[in-house]
Amino acid sequence: MKKAVLKMWMPLAILAMPTTLLAQQDKVVKSITVKGTVQFTDPNQKEHKVWLMKDGLNGKGVAVDSALIGPDNTFSFKLKQDHQGVYTINAMYWDYATFWSDADVKVQMRGYDTARMKIKIPHYNFVEGSYDNGFIQLSKLNSDLNYLRMIDEYNLDYYLKQKNDSNVKAYKNERRIYNPLDEDYQRRNEALIQAYANRPVLIYAIRGMAGTEAGEKYDKAMKLLDQLVAKYPWLTEAKALKENIIYNTNQARKLKTGQPMPSVNYPMPDGKLAGLDQYKGKYLLVDFWASWCGPCRQAIPKVKELYNAYKDRGFDVASISIDTDKKAWQKAMTEENMPWLQLLSDNKDKTMKEFQFSGIPTMYLVDPDGNIMERFTGFTEEAQATVKNILEKGAKAAPKKVMSAPMMGF
Repeated sequence: MKKAVLKMWMPLAILAMPTTLLAQQDKVVKSITVKGTVQFTDPNQKEHKVWLMKDGLNGKGVAVDSALIGPDNTFSFKLKQDHQGVYTINAMYWDYATFWSDADVKVQMRGYDTARMKIKIPHYNFVEGSYDNGFIQLSKLNSDLNYLRMIDEYNLDYYLKQKNDSNVKAYKNERRIYNPLDEDYQRRNEALIQAYANRPVLIYAIRGMAGTEAGEKYDKAMKLLDQLVAKYPWLTEAKALKENIIYNTNQARKLKTGQPMPSVNYPMPDGKLAGLDQYKGKYLLVDFWASWCGPCRQAIPKVKELYNAYKDRGFDVASISIDTDKKAWQKAMTEENMPWLQLLSDNKDKTMKEFQFSGIPTMYLVDPDGNIMERFTGFTEEAQATVKNILEKGAKAAPKKVMSAPMMGF
């Protein structure tokens, strides 16, 4: 009987242990020390730099400090802050580590990629720190492993298409998968959220769980944010994140199928301003891209095929670059020789927020009335076929006066 009593009480004691620790984490922390080592540095560089970035929870970090990696491959920061938050260590633009800044942290980073073929894939770096910091570490590990599993499954599908291996194909189709890829990730993520319920660090997960569609996940995210705002008045990021989610939700509604394509007024290569209203009466493919974006430039030949096939049937294209380097934009335009309107966003972040994209190429197909028909994230062969099918059904020969009108910005 005594043994049974002990077994019943031991889990309660273990659960009770963090309570004191959690109570200590509620106070505002205004200064911590960040120390780390980098295993590999770039042999082609004389100096090696590390940046400390404050995560704005909006996809964009802000550098708050920088340091040189010492001869012994170490670095350190003395971080002064209004209150704890999410920070990322950026080592030479090659390696990253994220942490919660409510206590001193230590990290051992791999650093520069020593492989012959360098591919930027997630590399997990565990940051030693507080109890709340553990939430970010486990969340990051879950995310990285999910990405690597996705790559494994993609590679298997590619192998099957190339080799036509009937045995492997049969195994893949018949094997029992307890949790599909996305479900596996979500179950782990939900368990972490439950374990850290009402902790301020939970904001790290909330930023990616709301989306822009009303529903159970959206309601849960907003409820969690309201709880954080009430419990931690100093956590200004919670209120800002809620406002950002509401903005994105309202903006996403404006970009749904059937809604008018928002107006733009951006400079052309000659500096003159132009917009999209001139294309009323035509089908228009609006392409958001950048000179440095490989997938964007790989998509251009597909867009050219559509343009050449349907330009005389009431179809046109307008490219909007989010480049911040005007010379790089001009060089890429020369190299790609795109025979349609070219515009340069005057504010990359504002454009991405207004048109609700975080990755490029993002494309919108607009009908002759100026309303959104389709949105494409990336431009696959399937996306190209979708546009082609729409144009085949709807595009007609354009009036001669439209066909003979000179294009702006050539």
